[in-house]
Amino acid sequence: MHLLNEALARAHCYERLAEADAERRANGARKVQRLERRAARAARRARRLTAAALAAAGRAA
Repeated sequence: MHLLNEALARAHCYERLAEADAERRANGARKVQRLERRAARAARRARRLTAAALAAAGRAA
C-alpha cells in the first residue's frame, strides 16, 4: 500500500510539473505576441512620422 501511495504522489508531482511547464510556455508565447504587436505599432508610427516629416520638408522647399 505504501508503494502505491508513493507512486500516486510521484505521478501527481510529475503532472503538476507538466502543467507548470505548459503554463510557462503559454505565457512565453503570449509575451512574444505582445512584443510583436508593440514592434509593429512602433514601425507604423515611425513610417507615419517619416512621411509627415517628408511632406513638411516638401512644403517648406
